[in-house]
Amino acid sequence: MWPTIATVLLLILSGFAVNKIFKKMKETPATDPESLVTSICFLLIGVVNLAGYWLGFPGVSTMALTVALLIIGAYFTRYLQVDGAKYPR
Repeated sequence: MWPTIATVLLLILSGFAVNKIFKKMKETPATDPESLVTSICFLLIGVVNLAGYWLGFPGVSTMALTVALLIIGAYFTRYLQVDGAKYPR
């Protein structure tokens, strides 16, 4: 029961996150692909762990892929766009 609820909740929240990412892309005039890598990696972490649970992947492989996605996402945070009005330099 709980895994099913967690799966449905993750899918719903991922849908909201993707929708928000696309709205942000439309609002900003110049969106580099590098600025989207962090968001995509964090969404893929949830998908990988969910697939690992439901399909029975070995824990080492899902953990290694999760750590790799975290490292890639952390590296590409330098390309995230910062609102200049909120954070003046």
